Amino acid sequence: MSEFNKEEAATTTIQSPSETSFPAVKSAQEKQLVRKLDLVLMPGLMLAYFTHTLDRANLGNAKTDGLEKDLGLHGNQYSLLLILFYIPYGLFNIPATLTAKRFNPAVVMPIIMFLWGIFAMASAATTNFGGILACRVLMGAVEAGFLPCAIFYCSLFYSRKELAFRVSVFGMMGFIAGAVSGVIAYSVFKWHQALKGWQYLFLIEGAMTAGIAVFNFFWLPHSVSKSRWFTEEEALLSESRLHEDTSSERFSWPDAKNELKDWRNWSFAFMALMYGVGSNSSSNFLPTMVKRLTIDTPRANLYTVGPNLTAAFIQLTTSWFSDKIQQRATVAAGAILVSLIGFVLLGTLDLIHNVKVGYFITYLITFGTFTPGILVPAWVASNTHTTTGRAVTLGLLFAGQNLAGIISSAVFRTQDAPIYRPALITVAVTQGIYILVSLTQRQYYVKINKKLDSREITRVVGIENNPEFRFAL
Repeated sequence: MSEFNKEEAATTTIQSPSETSFPAVKSAQEKQLVRKLDLVLMPGLMLAYFTHTLDRANLGNAKTDGLEKDLGLHGNQYSLLLILFYIPYGLFNIPATLTAKRFNPAVVMPIIMFLWGIFAMASAATTNFGGILACRVLMGAVEAGFLPCAIFYCSLFYSRKELAFRVSVFGMMGFIAGAVSGVIAYSVFKWHQALKGWQYLFLIEGAMTAGIAVFNFFWLPHSVSKSRWFTEEEALLSESRLHEDTSSERFSWPDAKNELKDWRNWSFAFMALMYGVGSNSSSNFLPTMVKRLTIDTPRANLYTVGPNLTAAFIQLTTSWFSDKIQQRATVAAGAILVSLIGFVLLGTLDLIHNVKVGYFITYLITFGTFTPGILVPAWVASNTHTTTGRAVTLGLLFAGQNLAGIISSAVFRTQDAPIYRPALITVAVTQGIYILVSLTQRQYYVKINKKLDSREITRVVGIENNPEFRFAL
């Protein structure tokens, strides 16, 4: 993204669409290409994100099966496990996305997947706090890059108008993973074999990750032009589609530095920090919050299935609607407002004696908590002109979202159980701040687009090949 004052100072020289050397895009051909992209890319990404969520959130399930007692954890050591996981999980995002830009996401993503699968399985062999901590820190370091790399990868194939729905398609697997994890936990926690139930949980889910990583290494294409799945004509068509949104596809350190100097990217990172508190809280503590409904641990995990599946449907619907009307900020703000209300109710009402009402409210908190995590990255990617810049901005965005896990882990304190009122109110406040900042940022882009429409600004620096370019809202 270029600075606002650069855009105002831009000259009146505009490249006509006819001056481009790329072939005209035919609607039927483009639809056929997008369908083929969906068939090739989505299965591998969906499986990958499925395992990503399983291996990241299974600690919450394991806690309900006595992990703390078996490993001798005491005090706030469980919260410390979460906090120390999120430090590398928040710091390794930009290095991972830049590595993906340099060596291709189709290579980088399967490698980091395989590594975190190994670390997840190793967690089953731990016997004390130090062992489980080492595994969680290493998992955080390698898992950090997956989601920003996956969204960056999609931006190399899909236009910015198609991006949000596709990200939500594989992002939906996070909810399904939460539901399946509850089912797996419900099953294995009833086993009475040589190992504990939580150990089987780590082994099963880690092995799934490693297997899918090997599959994706050979399946995911590096690009349309270098893939056996696409024809030469489809490669040219893909290049012409993406040329409208991208000014440079080469790796460039100056592009990376420019993005880090842009205040708008830091504003987006702050938004991610705010909505990330809610998404991390829901991922890590939903089984714990639901456990107040029953003293039966396996059943408590089973109760997480409904909220997760409902949230998957809502996220898919809102992302499709966002692509349809090309509005990111307002759709995300509307969805997270429902979750904000849910967190306030969960933290203020007497739900110990009204458990059915409390369970209904868990559906509210998962309703829109994760929606900004899909729409804001699509918003950022749409407004970034270079692929190197896109890698940096997505890495910065997910650094903010992942570091929010530290706040989430710190506020869910053992002494506040079973209500966790301070934590729930904290989440509601951060979601409210996100709504205010995102809508303000949207109005900033509205102002620039109006200047472009009135010709007060004649072009967007870096995207001169498309005079019709307007910033995504």
